[in-house]
Amino acid sequence: MSLSVSIYSNANSATKTVTVDFQGDFLAASRAIPSNCCGLEYYFKFNTSARTDSSVTMPTRVVTKLSDLALNLNKQSATNTANSYSDINSMVVDYIYDYVHGHTANQYTSGCSLQRPMKFT
Repeated sequence: MSLSVSIYSNANSATKTVTVDFQGDFLAASRAIPSNCCGLEYYFKFNTSARTDSSVTMPTRVVTKLSDLALNLNKQSATNTANSYSDINSMVVDYIYDYVHGHTANQYTSGCSLQRPMKFT
């Protein structure tokens, strides 16, 4: 199942889309899996064909739980909080906020790398 979110820029009369795929699959990643896990995990994959304002391809992101915060897994992007997301909707909104607005390096002392904002022109 997937969700496509269209973001419209009034100033540029342009629309960009971010797709969130709700996956139930095997995830190939270097991450410790709890010993009581069945091997099947559900995760969310954020993907967009949009580019940053410096024309660099925006990264695909994988979120495995509601505590995987947008800024280096340490902080929510829209606010300076280290709290886990309260629900899937909050998580999707915050990750999309981060795609659209980008963030500075070490935003909110999260240790994250610079990400330029989405380009609409």
